Amino acid sequence: MNNGYSIFAGTIADLTYPEVEAAAERGACVLLPTGVIEQHGPHLPLGTDAYGAYQLCRLVKTELEQRGVEALIAPPVFWGINQVSSAFPGTFRTRPETAVALHTDILDSLATDGFDRIFVINHQGDIAHNQMLLEVVRRQHEQGRTGVVLLEPDFISDRLECSPPQAVASYAMQPLFEGLELTGELGVHAEEIESALMMRWFPELVDYDAMAQLKPTGLTVDDLAEWRKGGEHARQVTPQGYFGAPSPRDPFLWRFHHRMSMAMADLVSTSLSSPPRTDR
Repeated sequence: MNNGYSIFAGTIADLTYPEVEAAAERGACVLLPTGVIEQHGPHLPLGTDAYGAYQLCRLVKTELEQRGVEALIAPPVFWGINQVSSAFPGTFRTRPETAVALHTDILDSLATDGFDRIFVINHQGDIAHNQMLLEVVRRQHEQGRTGVVLLEPDFISDRLECSPPQAVASYAMQPLFEGLELTGELGVHAEEIESALMMRWFPELVDYDAMAQLKPTGLTVDDLAEWRKGGEHARQVTPQGYFGAPSPRDPFLWRFHHRMSMAMADLVSTSLSSPPRTDR
């Protein structure tokens, strides 16, 4: 748990500049957590995606260290794109060009400081957000910074036009669920997986009383297609802001995120085995 939590804890925000400089000289890679601030139903905080990206980076960093790989975590970026949840209060509606410019400046800053292996770890499923990230990474590759890689689950990468292909590294999502008990509800937002994440690592931010009163939405793939249109379409499909079953049936469902971090660490390790091409 992260009692007295800070999403700067364990990131380069808590280091001095000589420490960062030395890490770059040693060839450390950087994990960049990215997410958004958006509504997550009556039971989870607006920052769930930012917390999720941050926690995944912490887990990936721990796994990489066990493999002898040094990794730094950049401060979480939470000014991404919220197209689906845009009709809900508390959702920050960042323009795509703003998000592109911000992420580009962050990656450029890291490159200027000598980091040529940067892995973007995302915790926001909105396809507009993911397309933005892909565009940012594409631009990095056009500048010769091929060591910048976006890590995505296969169900997201399959919806993206991943060109150049080396800009995105994907992992299979379905095997991560093996042996875990799920409710069987179709869930994509503020549901049991995200609830399990917050309950495990940020329990003080979960409204358990509200969660206990929420019922599974019982929605279908057709509802999902309508929900993905965003704005008022999404709010009509999910008037309370969640899609799926809010309460986990499996008390150890958070193991899903451990498995996800292992899959990401595998991708990082594989990528690091091939030297990047840079024009700097």
